[in-house]
Amino acid sequence: MSYYIIYPRGDRSKIGVVEIPDSMSYELSDYAVASRREFHDDEGAEARRYAKKLIRHMNQMNKMIILIKIW
Repeated sequence: MSYYIIYPRGDRSKIGVVEIPDSMSYELSDYAVASRREFHDDEGAEARRYAKKLIRHMNQMNKMIILIKIW
């Protein structure tokens, strides 16, 4: 299973983590991807940590971003 960081519904004021099975990786093109980095750990914990770092970085640039959970 792979996890990706996306903008849910294209809303760039939010960041979420989505789980995409390896056999359906073509579905990634259906999302507004915030990071092309692919994560493979259990439950997407590493992806969520990376998303939080990305949010902190973007908020420092005066872009208010919030993390939402998507599964």
